[in-house]
Amino acid sequence: MNIEDYIKGLDPDLQEKARACGSTEELLALAKEAKVPLPDEALAAIAGGDQEVGGCGDPACPKCGSSSLELFDKEKDPNYPWLYIYHYGCNNCGCLFNYENGAVWQ
Repeated sequence: MNIEDYIKGLDPDLQEKARACGSTEELLALAKEAKVPLPDEALAAIAGGDQEVGGCGDPACPKCGSSSLELFDKEKDPNYPWLYIYHYGCNNCGCLFNYENGAVWQ
C-alpha cells in the first residue's frame, strides 16, 4: 500500500491534517486521535517499509532489473516530509531513476 492511497481514503479534513504531519509519529498520533483504523499495509507504508508487509524494499533498476545501483542523491518528499525520494543510477545499464517507499519511476 502506498501512503497516498491510505490518505486518499480519509475524509477531506483528515487528509489535510495527515499531509501537514511532519513525521510518522505525528501521523500515527493523528490516526489514533481520530480513531481511524490502520491496516497492517498502512502501518508498513507509514513506517517507510515496502508496499507489501514483509517485503524487503530494496530497489532494482526498472530498465534491466539489476540491483547494482549507486545512490547519488536523496531529498525530502515535498508532500510528505517524513519520506525521502532517493535518486539512483544503475551501474549495469546507466539508467537513472527515482525510488520512494517501494515505488520506482524514471
